[in-house]
Amino acid sequence: MKNRLVFLYGLFVVFLTTACNTLYNIKTIEIEIVEPSTMSISSKFKNIAIQYNNVNSSPNQYLNKYDEFGEQKTELENSDSIASHIYFENFIDEIKNQSFFDTVIKLTPRDYSTIRIVDTINYAPYFSNDSSAENTLSSEQINVLNSGYFLENNTNPVHKKTDSLILNPRLGLYSPEQLQRIRNATGAEMLLSLDFFGASDSRYFDRRLEVASEQVTNWTQWSFYSLVEMKYVLAYSKLDTVSWMDFAANLNQARNVVPPRIDAIYNAAEISADNFAHNLVPHWIQVERMYYSSGHIELQQADELVANGKWIEAAELWKKQTKNENKNIVAKCMFNLGLACEMEGDLEAALAWVVESYHIFGAKNEMHAENCTEYIRLLSTRQADMKILDQQFGNQ
Repeated sequence: MKNRLVFLYGLFVVFLTTACNTLYNIKTIEIEIVEPSTMSISSKFKNIAIQYNNVNSSPNQYLNKYDEFGEQKTELENSDSIASHIYFENFIDEIKNQSFFDTVIKLTPRDYSTIRIVDTINYAPYFSNDSSAENTLSSEQINVLNSGYFLENNTNPVHKKTDSLILNPRLGLYSPEQLQRIRNATGAEMLLSLDFFGASDSRYFDRRLEVASEQVTNWTQWSFYSLVEMKYVLAYSKLDTVSWMDFAANLNQARNVVPPRIDAIYNAAEISADNFAHNLVPHWIQVERMYYSSGHIELQQADELVANGKWIEAAELWKKQTKNENKNIVAKCMFNLGLACEMEGDLEAALAWVVESYHIFGAKNEMHAENCTEYIRLLSTRQADMKILDQQFGNQ
């Protein structure tokens, strides 16, 4: 596996643009940083298996209906099925791309085209009004309850299915023997199972506002299993909406300014897959940073060094100018030194330089004060994120 510390603190310059205003010469730069995931997977799970386990594999009598600019239609293509595979493959690709896990193993998909899901578990004793009853649901039973409720209420096939799968009271769609076989065959510590994927979509035209819009909502449910403890850890349902919007003078134009319906469904599946992967693991994102440029000869040289990714050399030039008698140059160079420190992974030093830059003029120079305040906020957020990342990577 790639060195996790390198993954965590590495930064890479990808794009430079320039801009200016009447007070300062400003340049912007796009860099990549690591952002923590919103969900937290224990660092003990280093090897995972992922299975396409979509029970919604045949046409769904609810999700195959859509609104086409005010006209209700029924789909014949079963685009959900194709979109579910696009979603699944893109999710795996993005998980692998982030290099959080040591290994990611894709399992053979399970086929539910003729199988309906049946929940025969009697939950009544757990929801009794009798306060003396001591029956309580375990975390695994709660996951099965949530999963079964979601699957039974959202899987409504157009054609009757001939076979049945009865939910396991502790593991849902899996049996203990199936999980054991997966563990033995893969050596994985965790199984991620895509249990449901469905897409609902609509296209609208607002004549009053002259706006065309297209919206795709992806419905997904994932199950997380610990193969170490043979335990159902989490049943996680998620809605993700992807929208397109543009101006249109009439209905004919509206049809042309938003993507074709099927293209939108498939593109939305890709976007939702990336979104969920980023919810699940720490991930790279592109962010924009600004720094000051100047007509000063040495600062022009620093611009060239930055363009070539030579931050340490640029920082040496900026640091030299912090003794300049011109306070404008001093404030700019201190600010730039903050960015150089961030690029080198030293956020504490970065904050110190930007705070010092702010105090050159304080609130008297509103634009510089605003630039410093915003950068201090960003650096403070990154410091908090780094603590979370340390936990997610198991460094604490």
